[in-house]
Amino acid sequence: MAPPFRNADRVEAFVKAAVQLPGDRLRRIDREWDGMHDHRGVVSELVQGNKALREEMAALRQYIEEVARQLEPPGDLIPEETAEAIIPAARALLLRDDLKAEGHPKRAAAFAALTRPFRDILPGSG
Repeated sequence: MAPPFRNADRVEAFVKAAVQLPGDRLRRIDREWDGMHDHRGVVSELVQGNKALREEMAALRQYIEEVARQLEPPGDLIPEETAEAIIPAARALLLRDDLKAEGHPKRAAAFAALTRPFRDILPGSG
């Protein structure tokens, strides 16, 4: 069953790869998110005023936790911890078209920053 949100194929591939990353890497990434408050705020601004997007984000979090439970990734992270480490990048990937839209350099910078910790596993990264 495909996830119920936009860019589903891309997001699904990313999530399945990300939950398999070593726990120490996911913990390190999770700690880095605090330093990206401004970039995370750009995503929040897009989502806040749009009920459909808020629902997609809730479905995304649930999806990540379900995948983490099903795939039983290595390490000692529980699915909720795995989701916390992955969710900022997954949100950016879900909103890729909005964030990379021409004429919005702040959004493009947010997309680049939020996906950078996972650049080696992003769909299409080679």
